[in-house]
Amino acid sequence: MTAGPDQVFDEVFRALYPEVLRFVQRRADSDVAEDLASEVFTIAWDRWSRVPREVRPWLFGVARNVLAEDRRVQGRRYRLELRIGAEREPVGDEYALSTTALDLRLAWARLSDADRETLALVAWDGLTGREAAKVLGCTRAAFSVRLSRARRRLQRLLGEVDVLPEPSPTSSSPRFVIEGTQP
Repeated sequence: MTAGPDQVFDEVFRALYPEVLRFVQRRADSDVAEDLASEVFTIAWDRWSRVPREVRPWLFGVARNVLAEDRRVQGRRYRLELRIGAEREPVGDEYALSTTALDLRLAWARLSDADRETLALVAWDGLTGREAAKVLGCTRAAFSVRLSRARRRLQRLLGEVDVLPEPSPTSSSPRFVIEGTQP
C-alpha cells in the first residue's frame, strides 16, 4: 500500500522542519522565526500537489519569499516608527563587539541582498551549489559565478571597512561612520 499525500507531507514536515527553521532563524528575529517557518509549511500544504520532486530546495525558496515579505512589512513598520518619532536607542552591548565582528557586520550590511543570500545559502544553510541554484532559480554555473563574485565583494568590503567614532552634538553615545559613505 502506498502512502497518501497527508502521510508524505507529514514525513517531509518532520524531516525538513528543523532545517527550514534554522534557515529562517539565521535571517529573521528569533521571536518570529517559528511563525515564519510555519508559514512556509502552510504554503507547502496548500500547494502540495504541485510541489517539485526535490522538496528541500523548493522549501528554501518558499522560505526566502516568506522572509522577503516579512522584511517588507518590518521595513514599513520601522519607517512608520521613525515618522512618529519612536527612534530606537542603541543597545549597550552592541558597542562592546570586537572590532573584527563589527567589521564583518558592517561589510555584510554593505553587501547587496543578492550577495548576502548567495553566501548564506552555502555558509549558513549548508546547501550544495546545485541545491542553492534551485533555491535561487538559476543554473548551477550561474550560481557558481554569483558565489565567486559575492565572496570577492565581501573580501573587498572587509578591506575597506574603517570604523571611526564620530561625536554627535545631540547625543552622548558615539555615532559610527563607515569610511566612504555618507552619514
